[in-house]
Amino acid sequence: MKIEWDILTELPVARGEEVQQGLAGPVAGVHQNMLVVGGGSNFNGRMPWQGGVKLYHDTIFLLKETANGQLEWEQSDVRLPEAIAYSACVSTEKGIISLGGETANGPTDQAFLLSLDSPEVRLIDLPRLPVALASSGAAQCGSTVYLAGGQDSKGASQVFFALDLNNESTGWRKLPDLPVACSHAVVVCQHDGQEDCIFLIGGRHQLGPTSTFLSDIWKYVPSEASWQKAGMLQVEGEAAFGLSAGTGLAYGEDSILLFGGDTGEAFNETERLIHAVAAANSPEEKESSLKLKENHLNNHPGFCKDVFCWNTRNASLSRVGKMEGPTPVTTTACWWNGQIIIPGGETRPGVRSSKLIRGCIEEE
Repeated sequence: MKIEWDILTELPVARGEEVQQGLAGPVAGVHQNMLVVGGGSNFNGRMPWQGGVKLYHDTIFLLKETANGQLEWEQSDVRLPEAIAYSACVSTEKGIISLGGETANGPTDQAFLLSLDSPEVRLIDLPRLPVALASSGAAQCGSTVYLAGGQDSKGASQVFFALDLNNESTGWRKLPDLPVACSHAVVVCQHDGQEDCIFLIGGRHQLGPTSTFLSDIWKYVPSEASWQKAGMLQVEGEAAFGLSAGTGLAYGEDSILLFGGDTGEAFNETERLIHAVAAANSPEEKESSLKLKENHLNNHPGFCKDVFCWNTRNASLSRVGKMEGPTPVTTTACWWNGQIIIPGGETRPGVRSSKLIRGCIEEE
C-alpha cells in the first residue's frame, strides 16, 4: 500500500473575520457527497502560555465538487446549536452525528444530527448523552452508534454507550465499561473475521502527575456484549508505543488505518514543567521554570507522522508510510470520493491548521 499526500484545499475565512486561523476539534464529516467542517476551536492570535484565550466557534462550512471538478466552499446561514469543539463525529446515511464535545463552559452532553437532505443544513436533536463528555470516540455498526470514553468533569472516563438510530426514542443504552479509562482514542467499526466489532485504539488517561499514553488495542464484540484484548500498538521487532489524539479509518474488509497522533514524550515533558512552575519555592525559581516551559512549547517538534495499518484478522500492526508536512491531531478523518480527508486539527500546541489534507491510496 502506498498513500500519496497533498493539500486538497484550505478552510475559507468566515464572514466578518479577517483571517482563518485554523480549527482544532471541528465537527466534520460527509453527507450527500458534501464535506462539512464546522465549529472547532482556536486562539485569539496569542499562544495559550502567552495569555491567549481559547475561542469556540459555531460556523458551518460546506465543500462541494462542481460538475467541472472545481472545489467550492459555502458558509451556511445555519449555525451549530452552540460554539463547540472536540465532539465525537460519525458520518452516517442520515447525516453527520456530533456527540458531546467541549464548550467555553467545559464538556457538554449535547448530541445532534447535521443533515443535508434538504437544500439547507438541518440540525436535528438526538437524545442527550447520559453524561457530559469531550474528546470521546464514536463509530457506527449497522444501525447503532457507539460512544466510547472521553473526558468528563473529573478526567478520562470508562463509559460506553449505544444509540439505535432506527429507534432513537429508547435513548442511550449503557454497555460494559471500557477496559480502561481513556480519552482521545481512535474508535472504528471493522470486521474481525467473525463479525463487525468496535475497535478502541490507544488514547490516554492521567492517574498521577503525568498522563499515560495507551498502547492497547481492544475490541467490543456485539454478539457477546464484551470487550476483548485485540493486540498492541507494536510493529514486529519494535517496542510497543502509546498513541493519542490521532485519526483513523476502516479500510477494506479487515484493516484500520491510523494517521499520526501524539506519542506522549513532549506532552509528558510539558506536564513536568507545569508541575515545576507550581512547585517553585521562589519567584526566581518560578521565572526560570516558566522560561523552560515556554521554550519547550515554542520548540515543540510536532506530532507523529507515521501511518499504520492494523489488520483485524491476524492482529498485526504494520507501518505503511508517513504523512507529509505538519501532521494534525484532534480532528476527524473521513472518506470523500474515495480519498482520505483530514480537515484542520492541531499541528503543535496552540497551533491550528486551516488545511484539508488529502490521502490517495495506491495498492501496490
